[in-house]
Amino acid sequence: MKKLVFILLAGLQVACSSSMDSVQTSTKPYSEGAALTEHLRSPNVKIVSFEQVDFQKLSLDHKNRIDITDESPIMRFAEGNSYVAALLLPDNVSHYTFHLESPANSTVFVPSVVFLDIHNQPVLKINDAQFTENDTFVFNEILSKEQTALIRYALIYSKNSDLDGKTAMRDVAREYELQKGKTLSEASYPIPYARHSPTGKLDVSLEQVFYYAEKPIHKIPVQATEKVKEVSEIVVDDTPVILSDTEQFYLDQISKAIKEKDYDRAIKLVQEAERAGSTKARSYYDREMDGL
Repeated sequence: MKKLVFILLAGLQVACSSSMDSVQTSTKPYSEGAALTEHLRSPNVKIVSFEQVDFQKLSLDHKNRIDITDESPIMRFAEGNSYVAALLLPDNVSHYTFHLESPANSTVFVPSVVFLDIHNQPVLKINDAQFTENDTFVFNEILSKEQTALIRYALIYSKNSDLDGKTAMRDVAREYELQKGKTLSEASYPIPYARHSPTGKLDVSLEQVFYYAEKPIHKIPVQATEKVKEVSEIVVDDTPVILSDTEQFYLDQISKAIKEKDYDRAIKLVQEAERAGSTKARSYYDREMDGL
């Protein structure tokens, strides 16, 4: 009997120890985030200028992982100091959709983005990211031709006012009990929250990209510090000549895709046609869409 009691007590001690370890693990990211927030608000924090920042060139054909860490540069914005990610955007496209995702777990980075021209002047600022049912802050900003022509850089940061907050996350079990009409107490079914953090892992992609039908010779401006990577004078070959029959084939397929409401396919066909040398596909697509 004494042996059985000893085994039960030992098991209880292990369970309590495991539970404490779990609590410590879940609270650690928040405590680190709070310390980083305090650091950002310190009068002694080291602020860097735009010219001192290294820029990450975005790929057009896949998602770009953006890590904002405690080693990222700190810049001063109108909304306060923030760790920042600096992006170099393409200048050889007509227009596109800027897509950003910031997933939540125990903590979440609440993103804001300011787009700048080649003179480092703001063109557009977005700070109304939607929190989706997948527990992710999302931007899906459609940039016009006029905006795209001006925009060269993007800075991702978090507003000072967002750093003290928290966001309620989805709990499937809780939703299930509520759908059954149960009244749930906070003790039995606590709402899970993601604490706002000044750091995080983001995914950025450029979607629904339209290329110039006529690709001009252009030069990417180099920063005074020469820290922008992969910059050089780019001379693009003349736009290839497309046969009239081939171009008409693309137009017919674009029209068919729009009638079938397969807009993603229609856009891809426009992009493919333009790469093949079509000068009509984009305007044809616009007319077809306007006629809906």
